[in-house]
Amino acid sequence: MSMKALVKKVPANPPEWYQGLGIIERQEPVVSAERTVKIKTVIGGICGTDVGIYLGKDALANAMASVPQADVILGHEFCGRVVELHDTARQPIAELLVSRKATTEPVGAYLQGKSAEELASDPNLTEFLSKNFYATAEMHFTCGTCLQCRGDQEHVCKNTIGKGMHEDGAFTDFMVIPANRLVLLEGGEVPPEIISFMDALGNAVHTAQSAKIEGSTVLITGAGVQGLMSCAVAKMMGADKIFVTDVASKDPSAVDKFSMAKKLGADFTFDVGTPEGIEKLYQTIQAHTDNTGVDVVFEMSGHYGAYPTLLQNIRMGGTLLLLGLPAGKFELDFSKEIIFKGLTVKGIYGRRIFETWELMRQLLVNGLSQKLIQSGIITHQLPLEKFDEGFQALITGRAIKVLLKP
Repeated sequence: MSMKALVKKVPANPPEWYQGLGIIERQEPVVSAERTVKIKTVIGGICGTDVGIYLGKDALANAMASVPQADVILGHEFCGRVVELHDTARQPIAELLVSRKATTEPVGAYLQGKSAEELASDPNLTEFLSKNFYATAEMHFTCGTCLQCRGDQEHVCKNTIGKGMHEDGAFTDFMVIPANRLVLLEGGEVPPEIISFMDALGNAVHTAQSAKIEGSTVLITGAGVQGLMSCAVAKMMGADKIFVTDVASKDPSAVDKFSMAKKLGADFTFDVGTPEGIEKLYQTIQAHTDNTGVDVVFEMSGHYGAYPTLLQNIRMGGTLLLLGLPAGKFELDFSKEIIFKGLTVKGIYGRRIFETWELMRQLLVNGLSQKLIQSGIITHQLPLEKFDEGFQALITGRAIKVLLKP
């Protein structure tokens, strides 16, 4: 059977690449001993990495140059349904079901009194999963044997395969994943629109869980989707005051990120595109931190232009968390800005597996889902065929989160 798929041709001569994507017909994937679970995609979310691939950025061209196939199906944020299991997937998925607390009556009744072995042998297991659960996944596939994987740092496995970049992803009708990456959410637990970008939300949650947030003052540099989501997360985790910065767009059709940040929990927002805005940020932070500076900075912009501002506003002994990915190099006086200030600096990559996912689930079911939906952070929901409209909306600042439906 064939299916439509959104693909990018692998670069032949990196970093030379082209702009754009294409929809082609592909054969449906089949489950195997390595990719044991088949998922039908319901909704997929466009990520910043997808936008970089769309634009043909050099770093991503180099990262994808070694992919052995001619083109790759994009997409690593998704919500779907389990539709097929390889025999070797049944036991680990049964163990996953036994380990979780049921939140709906049908699931509780099905699981009651059953062992993992009994569930694994049930011929109706796949049908039960498909009917009662939405599925998503940790889309960083790790080796399980390197030092990082063996030492509770699986999220920085040196042999990571990124689904939707190194192998075919979710912007299609069906895909296959390993059973040990599967995340199951009961119907009604989290809205499917939110599930579709839990992968991205997990970056914001990982950032927030990397420092003490409760009672702390937090500066978030960059009010893109990561900055906005991290604002909501920090608020729910008990931040005292949240200050959010960005550079205001001159395009009247652009999304008002500052207004959205306020909806998601920001106490103060600042346009740091002018000297006056930078000074206002500094004075406001001084007034609300006893002339000390903020406890924690989330750098989410991915622009070195934010670094002088955040270093001016973080307190001595503060924590600097870096998620944004700037290009090129940045000159920094480490003695003055880092060492003498006693800063803790931490790079954030991916999600802690599966610690971040469990914290994220708790936050979502306790109000974060509703807050995200009510904020309007999902600005577009489009059929897959209109992918170009969604990518252009993101590139021009007219969108925050764009969802695609096969």
